[in-house]
Amino acid sequence: MKWLLSLFAVFAVTGGIFALENPSWLKVEHFQVDLVEGSNEDLLFQRIKNSLQAQFKVYEGRYVWQVPLKSLYELVAKDKRVKSVSIYREFPSVFRLVIEPHTPVLAYLDRDGRIYPVAADAALLPALPAHEAPDLPVLRGEPFRDEVGLRELALELFKAIPEDGTFRKASVSEILYSAKDGFKVFVSGADSEVKLGDSDFGPKLSRVTKVLSYLESQNIKGRVIDARFSKKVVVRLRNTP
Repeated sequence: MKWLLSLFAVFAVTGGIFALENPSWLKVEHFQVDLVEGSNEDLLFQRIKNSLQAQFKVYEGRYVWQVPLKSLYELVAKDKRVKSVSIYREFPSVFRLVIEPHTPVLAYLDRDGRIYPVAADAALLPALPAHEAPDLPVLRGEPFRDEVGLRELALELFKAIPEDGTFRKASVSEILYSAKDGFKVFVSGADSEVKLGDSDFGPKLSRVTKVLSYLESQNIKGRVIDARFSKKVVVRLRNTP
């Protein structure tokens, strides 16, 4: 034990002397940003990595003790595309971050047939050919391409849809938007079209779920369910005015 303590003391003193004579040795060299093992979200990760490395530049050249791990964590956690992050300080002057991105939530289908995955922060990710695109509910309509706020509303709507039940996330095939009707959702299985307007999604979705459950119990499909009203739901056949 005495031998180990002596050896540690020698290393500590030697390291201290070296640091005093070479103070740049303890200045932040760079930030290494890695994708968590097992994740397939490389496209989204590259966007996150580029964004974070630009923000980390403010810390470059500082001494390692001037860069609190808590500050780095809070900076990364603010990015809505990041699901989780682990941060390590590697001797002597490297910070390593392991990022797990959120999986894209929706996909925007452009007029040319290309598909743009939509991240949790409403950002459009690089386009993919249809055969490489993930199986996600599709956003249709040019307004989704140009208006971030509209994509954010679509994400808010999709988030409000339950995970289970007759009207669930997995049953949503397409989400459309028009100035006249607001949001329109197509539900696979029930083969129904649901009009939801552009606000108060929670109460409307609750009423729609009850209507779809009833229609399913009666083996009725192919209906238009208009839930844009504040206290009622109107059900009619497709192609009916």
